[in-house]
Amino acid sequence: MSGITPIPTEHIDNFFASLSDAILFFHKELCPHCKNMEKVLDKFSAKTPSVEIFSIDGEAYPELLSKLSFERVPTLAFVRNGTVVKVKTGLMNPRELKALYSSL
Repeated sequence: MSGITPIPTEHIDNFFASLSDAILFFHKELCPHCKNMEKVLDKFSAKTPSVEIFSIDGEAYPELLSKLSFERVPTLAFVRNGTVVKVKTGLMNPRELKALYSSL
């Protein structure tokens, strides 16, 4: 992943409570839609560097998918002040991502 870093284990262990403003990108390595979503997130990250963007391999952490009540990828979980405030599954274009993020 280019501008998106794998999430450190400590954020997973405390269920993201230590994150203030972040987007969690749940993906699978061989998913073509996930690769497209990664490009969208890279563009978003370049324009919004204050937002931390982390990747989470959904196959490595299936319990997180279950805990956040989704099964498919790509999925984005938006975290504000340690709380997951929105979960969105599916591919989005840069404009849709920006609008969704601004609405939170």
